Amino acid sequence: MNTKRIVSAVVFLSMLVFGSCKPSRGVSQNLTEVQTQTANFHGKWQDDNVMILSEHKDSWTLNIDAIEGSVTLSSTLFNAEFVPVDWKIETDKLIVSMNDEANRLIITLIHSKDGNALEGIYTQHGATTDVSFVKLSDEPEKGTLSVGGHPPISCDERIQDLRDFAEFAEFGDIIHFSYDLNRRDLYAGLIERFNLDSITAGYSDVELMVALLNWVCDNFLHNGMSNMPNERDAFALINYLDNNPSGGNCRILAILLAEVLRLYGIEAKHITAHPKEDGNVHVVTHAYSRELRQWIMLDPTFRLLLTDENGKYLDVPTLRTIFANGGDIFPNKNAGRNNQPLDVGSYRIFMADYLFRFSCGTNFTFGSEDNRTGNPRNMLAPIGYSDDQSVTTHFANAFWATPTL
Repeated sequence: MNTKRIVSAVVFLSMLVFGSCKPSRGVSQNLTEVQTQTANFHGKWQDDNVMILSEHKDSWTLNIDAIEGSVTLSSTLFNAEFVPVDWKIETDKLIVSMNDEANRLIITLIHSKDGNALEGIYTQHGATTDVSFVKLSDEPEKGTLSVGGHPPISCDERIQDLRDFAEFAEFGDIIHFSYDLNRRDLYAGLIERFNLDSITAGYSDVELMVALLNWVCDNFLHNGMSNMPNERDAFALINYLDNNPSGGNCRILAILLAEVLRLYGIEAKHITAHPKEDGNVHVVTHAYSRELRQWIMLDPTFRLLLTDENGKYLDVPTLRTIFANGGDIFPNKNAGRNNQPLDVGSYRIFMADYLFRFSCGTNFTFGSEDNRTGNPRNMLAPIGYSDDQSVTTHFANAFWATPTL
């Protein structure tokens, strides 16, 4: 049995890919027109030297079928085949579009002089990379991929899911979270290397959150393709980042931020935000302000804090409610991934995928994320959702509980 699969949403070049489970055809084109236009591109083409975020090498294969009027792109790295959201031919150029609007990837190709390759570029997030697909066969590959996964889900559908599953239980078991704070004895080397005391001196707790969010984002890039080291205390994560200058994924950054916040006396933990179905996740940091008596969501992937229309900082459950109700969100002025300005609309599209259910550990100490040994996991889901057997509670007040003194 072939283990490859057609998927519609996977982590791809740092964010999500959205495709379709049906063969793609250029917008407003009939089959005869498509067959004529794609005749010169018909076949199987491969590029074995695609670099993903300067760290991961991938092999891409294009199957272009002029008879069926379809284009697919498969990835060895992800062991999957993707169907573009759109493709078209303009004169002698093949233009293939992947992903949702927030993470659009565009591949533009023309024939080489000898006709044995398709050469061009792919562009995403403002970066451009050369690609060259060598022709492997005059006929596209057919029937080798099993169909699976789920169809693409639009932002509007995601928001409707939040509305349809808005209720959480009013009663349930208490979760006894613990936070190990002010352990300077464990972090002396970290404090000295980064001069953290000078960065944090004299701040209120919210100012401290902002300062340490900026410290993480000033020193480390986000790379959604990065691996996770087995050891996950702050020293191990920074060592990984030192050796992988292209950056760390959202989980690495959120764990690191939470741990340094606890070092300076703020109850903080990383929260994994899940879609309705199994699949990709996004990880943020939740930090508690005793001065404001509320949780605040920090997203180190985007150097981001959000407020509502009244200027109140948002926590994760409030963000879920605002999305469901169509409310506005307002980012900090310097928000943005890897020093690029944040587009709020794109962030809404991105984050709408991840506000259906949530998970986190129970005990937050030095290295408590290491292999999750001895640290019970909690999964919160709305009433009526039972697709995931790992759900442990529907009682939102327990999951989002205020830390005890």
